[in-house]
Amino acid sequence: MRENMTALISAHGDLTTGVTEAAGLMTAHGYPQYAEHLDHHRAELNVAIGELALWFESFGIWADVDIGNGIRTPVTSPAPQPPSQGVLEAQLLTAREKLKAKRATNLTKLAEARASLNAIGLPADELTAYRRTVRVWAGEAVDTVSAVHRLTLADHYIRRLAKLTGRRNDALRREGADLLDQWMADLEEVDREGELALAESCGYGNLVDWYRAKM
Repeated sequence: MRENMTALISAHGDLTTGVTEAAGLMTAHGYPQYAEHLDHHRAELNVAIGELALWFESFGIWADVDIGNGIRTPVTSPAPQPPSQGVLEAQLLTAREKLKAKRATNLTKLAEARASLNAIGLPADELTAYRRTVRVWAGEAVDTVSAVHRLTLADHYIRRLAKLTGRRNDALRREGADLLDQWMADLEEVDREGELALAESCGYGNLVDWYRAKM
């Protein structure tokens, strides 16, 4: 039983580390407002594991469960770096996918802890509040990283599309269509419609019509 709780706390720490590292990435590349959001999510996750520890302690025998592995302090602000577009996009994508994987691991360890509690007749349903909190704040962290990833992609592709403005031959129109296709391929499906609307508002409605027609 204690092993399950220790594994859950460790997985929680890994998740919170991912949020902290993402905040450092935002700070380093000039997105301090997003770093602030992520640090708030980190703090909420710290509260969640602290409250879970109090619940553990209410059973007495597990009062010595160490939550130190689940707590993370605010990120130390790294020096701002000149952003390299391709590198930053890759780093953001990696950060997002790491957060998703760590959230999944945390929820798996939580399910194992619930099963072990049920096996000895303890009220495992009490872990529901913890699960809800993790889903909320981990989800907010993933959304924050995703938002910055979308911003960097939009800036990158709109700048490239702008270089084609006013040039009308078929080869250049195909190049624009290919750029829009690449942009959409770099996004998650759920985000594509919003970015197509952005491209349309920037004057690329003909390319957007082409993209939608081929879907």
